[in-house]
Amino acid sequence: MRSFRGRVMHTLLFELVLLGICTPVIALVFNRSFSHTGMLSIGMSATAMVCNGLYNYGFDRALIYLKHPLYPRSFRLRCFHSVLFEILLMVFTLPMIMLWMEVSFIHALTLDISFAVFVPVYALGFNWIYDLMIPAPCVQEQ
Repeated sequence: MRSFRGRVMHTLLFELVLLGICTPVIALVFNRSFSHTGMLSIGMSATAMVCNGLYNYGFDRALIYLKHPLYPRSFRLRCFHSVLFEILLMVFTLPMIMLWMEVSFIHALTLDISFAVFVPVYALGFNWIYDLMIPAPCVQEQ
């Protein structure tokens, strides 16, 4: 299992790369300034980082409780992990999008669903590469 410090490093790197991808896209789609959409992206990123850290810790604990090995993670498990996280995150980000962008529920939902489709694909690739470049210790907690 990764250490707390390792999880923080993973989360920060994940969010920084994602910010660099998503902020310009949101600005183009909503025809808003980069600074305006950047603030939304940072707010969503901060929310995602807190949720991500707690979610990953809980997910690992659940795997340990179920006596499932933490690593290596199968493609199927990585997909499940990513999709479940995106559903949880939408609970927090949908109201943020509606308020900050001053858009209807449907417009905010459309954007959030777009992210919910994109981010698991991004997460799958990012996490796979991250695990290859920075392998986790092969120690199971009892």
